[in-house]
Amino acid sequence: MSDVDMLVGVDVGTTRVKAIALDLQGVVRAEAERPMPWQHDGKHAQIDPAAIAHLATTVAADAVTHAGVASDHDPRVRGIGVTSMAETGILVDGSDLPLAPTIAWHDPRGDVETVRREIGTERFQSTTGMELGPLPSLVKLIWLRREVPETARAVRFYAVAEWVVRSLGGEPVAELSLASRTGMLDIAGASPWDEAFALLDSPPLIPQPMVAGTPAGTADGANVPQVLRGAVLTVAGHDHQSAAYGAGATADGALFDSMGSAEALVRTIRAPLAPERIQRLVDHGISVGWGVVEDHLCILCGIATGLTLERVGLMVGATSRAERQLLGEAAAALPARAPGLRLRQPRYDGFTVEGITDNVSPAVLWRAAVEDMVELAEHKLALIESEAGPYIDVVAGGGWLNNPAVCAAKQRQYPHLQTTDLTEPGAYGAALMAARAAGVAIDNAGVRGLNRRSDQ
Repeated sequence: MSDVDMLVGVDVGTTRVKAIALDLQGVVRAEAERPMPWQHDGKHAQIDPAAIAHLATTVAADAVTHAGVASDHDPRVRGIGVTSMAETGILVDGSDLPLAPTIAWHDPRGDVETVRREIGTERFQSTTGMELGPLPSLVKLIWLRREVPETARAVRFYAVAEWVVRSLGGEPVAELSLASRTGMLDIAGASPWDEAFALLDSPPLIPQPMVAGTPAGTADGANVPQVLRGAVLTVAGHDHQSAAYGAGATADGALFDSMGSAEALVRTIRAPLAPERIQRLVDHGISVGWGVVEDHLCILCGIATGLTLERVGLMVGATSRAERQLLGEAAAALPARAPGLRLRQPRYDGFTVEGITDNVSPAVLWRAAVEDMVELAEHKLALIESEAGPYIDVVAGGGWLNNPAVCAAKQRQYPHLQTTDLTEPGAYGAALMAARAAGVAIDNAGVRGLNRRSDQ
């Protein structure tokens, strides 16, 4: 059999680790995935860092192996790009040995009060572009420093994608979009923030970050499968932004609306953005950090759209995707939403419903829920526009866009909406980053043009 060149994109997400094998015509030859094996204790969730590295390596190798079988060729991997969830990370000593379990980004453990007392909320938020709460990596590291004495020996913090690249044999690099989610980066200077490390009484735990897609060595680690060896490695950044890159929505003025369990509004603008504008956005729960494209910032807002709709489905007995699909068809066929029926305060942990009457059917409730979530997204986008100007192009993707009521509502929201058929846009973006790092051209320039206008 002859060799065929491949690029691999790996997306280490909260629920699953996904990988795709992409040929140089931009065609996805194979996909693979496995669940993330978190150890849960109530609201707490953590994982062994070694398990993350092993799982990501295994899934990447699976995708390449499947691609070889499907194409009847021996795959030669030219590059591997790794994207991941943010905030979650790994503390290591001088020998790159982990010093504590990896705490999930959504785990409430963290020492917010120390940051509030020593630095102040306004200064933290305007400097880092993140809301002061349990999410930034810094507050979890302060908590770990107190609860796990061994972490006093830490000399380095790796974001998950950085850790996977390092475990594959890559260089110990930091990437800008992931560093922007740590609370340890001065956004204005794009550099490690000394005040954050002073709170940890440690040397800087992240080096000067580089932009996504920068070469970071080759896959030659001791435990790397033969099928991956020799590939150029790169950190492909924050998973939401890698997905936007894969969908072709990271130019200045672009908006990517990712319709997953959490709806992510990913807005790209050219730097800089004044600190007072950053502060006002963060005050509304909207973060600002560096993007995966050089000299561009990412404004990011998360909304609990998918989780909210899942809960509404449970309320009315639509527990499967097929049942929610039928519910969406019925809701989309309604002439209008019911007046007075509203979802209030939709959050990741629940919501309230007002205006329930005897004539409220499941479809009527579904229509109201969908439109209220779209209204919330519009409100957040208006806040972003007030500080960063209007978006120019919009691309949407994700599983919830397949629901007829959601798709129809998004088409009303965005008259010139483009959608993407990519099943794993984060991994796809990571594969494109791998091509950049390896100096490989993708022949099919329309690869991101799997986008189509919804009104065609």
